Amino acid sequence: MFKKKMILFSLALLPLVVIWLVQVGLMRKSDLNTYQTMIEEKKIASSSTHSPTNQHRKCVQKDIWFTQDNYSRLHYKIASENSILTLTPVKNKFEVVETLKEIKCWMQDKLLYEDETDLPLQQARYFEAKDGVYRHSSQEFIANSVALSMFRLSGHSLPTGPVNEKEAFLSGVAHNISFQFGGKTPQFQANQFKAMVNNE
Repeated sequence: MFKKKMILFSLALLPLVVIWLVQVGLMRKSDLNTYQTMIEEKKIASSSTHSPTNQHRKCVQKDIWFTQDNYSRLHYKIASENSILTLTPVKNKFEVVETLKEIKCWMQDKLLYEDETDLPLQQARYFEAKDGVYRHSSQEFIANSVALSMFRLSGHSLPTGPVNEKEAFLSGVAHNISFQFGGKTPQFQANQFKAMVNNE
C-alpha cells in the first residue's frame, strides 16, 4: 500500500519537476538580453577603471630637499604656471606623470662658507623651459629647449625675487635636461649644452 502511494506521489510530482527544469534550463530571449546588458556594463566599467585620470592645476610649486653628509640640506624649487597631473592604472599600481608648462626652476648645487669672513654662500643652477615632464613614480624630471644659468649667491636660501641673468657666471641653452631624485645628490644631465662664461 505504501509503495503504491509513493509511486502515485512520484508520478504527480514528475510534471512539476519537468516544468521546473524547463523554466531553469531553457534560455529565453529576455534572459539573453539581460545577460548581454550585464556583459556590456562590465566592459564599460573595466575600461573606465583602466583609463587615465587627469587633474589640471595652476601655479604649481614643488619644493624638494636633500640632506647631505654634513647635515646641510640642498633645496630644489620647481615652479610652473600650470600643469596636468595624469594618473594611469598599471596592474595594481598607479603611474603618476605631471606635464608642467612655463617652468622656472632653482637647484642648489653646493652650500659653502667664504674662507675669510665665514659668510654663507651657495652655488645654484637656474633654468627656464616652456614645458617639461615630472614622473612621480621614478622621481625623474625632463625638459626640452632649456635656458640654463649657473650662479654664486650669498646666503643658503634660494632667491625669491626676479632673476638677474647678468649675475650668472655661466649661461647657455641646452637641447634638453634631465635629473632624477635619488640618494643625497640628484643626477643632473644637460644634453647639447652651449655655454658662455660671463665676465664678473
